[in-house]
Amino acid sequence: MRFFPSSFGYALLRRLSVCRPRILVAALAVTTLSVAASAQLPNGMTRSRWAMEDPVYQEKYADGADKTDIAGKVKQASDARFIKDAFGYYGSAGLSVLGDSANPMASAELGATGYWTSYMTNRVGLVAAVNTDDIYMGGEAGFRLQTPTRLAPFAGLGLFAGYASHTEPAENDGVDNDDNGWIDERGEEEEIGGGLAAIYPEVGVHFWWTPKVRLSVFGRQLITTEGRDADSTYIGGSIGIFSR
Repeated sequence: MRFFPSSFGYALLRRLSVCRPRILVAALAVTTLSVAASAQLPNGMTRSRWAMEDPVYQEKYADGADKTDIAGKVKQASDARFIKDAFGYYGSAGLSVLGDSANPMASAELGATGYWTSYMTNRVGLVAAVNTDDIYMGGEAGFRLQTPTRLAPFAGLGLFAGYASHTEPAENDGVDNDDNGWIDERGEEEEIGGGLAAIYPEVGVHFWWTPKVRLSVFGRQLITTEGRDADSTYIGGSIGIFSR
């Protein structure tokens, strides 16, 4: 897999490749701390008025549906339209597979997201993905359309732009790639780095653990500027912490 040539990107990623595990560990640590800080049992699993902590929902369902009003109970239990204008931060983790590679990449993402309406969100974030041979990192932005319900399937579209680096065997290129004074020794490798951009469709589902905590699982197909051999499938999960 080759990328747009960029001497700056190559030099930057060559330095970063040494500490790539630290980058991912730091991102996952922040995500874990966010989860721990917001941990609590899910709201309303045994009652239909599940989001009474939210003032908009509380005003709407102050009286609640009668015990015999089954349709009303179902509406209360599923209604999440109060999330309009909510804003929050999210952390994601998952696995990316580049093309036909059998070496998946561990991925992490941190960002901010907001609800334009109860059924549409936008977001911006930072992404890093690494394995023993590859690294890509950069920024992404996207939007999602979802049902305004507690359990909310969604579909979305996003863009990624950043740098990528790939390691290839270099035992016969006549270059001292690892700067150790030896040329073409056994096991010598070359790092190829440069700019990478991708567009991706995605599908997934949200579940509102509480009126402020949202859990998600999703799948993406990154269609890159480098052709189909460089495309990536990303499967992941995330947690979002919201306020008004």
